[in-house]
Amino acid sequence: MANIGYCTNRNLSSQHIAKVVVPEGGLVAGNIVELSSLATTIGANYEVFVATQPATANLGNTDFAMVVNGGAFETLPDGRRPEGQPDFTQYTYQAGDIAPVVYLDRHLMFEIAITQVTGGTTATPSSDIGKYIIPANGTNVGAVSATNDSVGNSWKIIGVKYFPLGGAFGGVLSSGFAPTYICQGV
Repeated sequence: MANIGYCTNRNLSSQHIAKVVVPEGGLVAGNIVELSSLATTIGANYEVFVATQPATANLGNTDFAMVVNGGAFETLPDGRRPEGQPDFTQYTYQAGDIAPVVYLDRHLMFEIAITQVTGGTTATPSSDIGKYIIPANGTNVGAVSATNDSVGNSWKIIGVKYFPLGGAFGGVLSSGFAPTYICQGV
């Protein structure tokens, strides 16, 4: 399974990007987190949030973000990839790590692995175009929905792509492609 959570907008401003402390159980790219409070485990903290699972009661009025990888986001602050993994679609952020996230803001474009979303049509993913990915209660995985009950915290599926999977040094190996949804924040 490929962990792909990628914001395709070329120039993100700092207002779209945040950091989270990874909870027990870890996080992977494409996971959705709720950002409601700063982490108290970090002294003089003014930028790292606690990553909590979405809750149904908060879907319409809370800031949500997606754990991302790719580009500048595929390394830890010290320049290493998590767990020394050369293929950034295969790593897991472990409990206590600081992971990059991008807010689910209107008009931002995302590419998300279909395997990171429940309820999608994996056999013919193009049949999900026009549906929405919304945060799901009590989990970090999004859910495909025919309706958008979470305006401001959801994506509209506008296309399907096949992301090339690679290995060491970004080279494409014979590992194939992973189907992804191309989505826009709504």
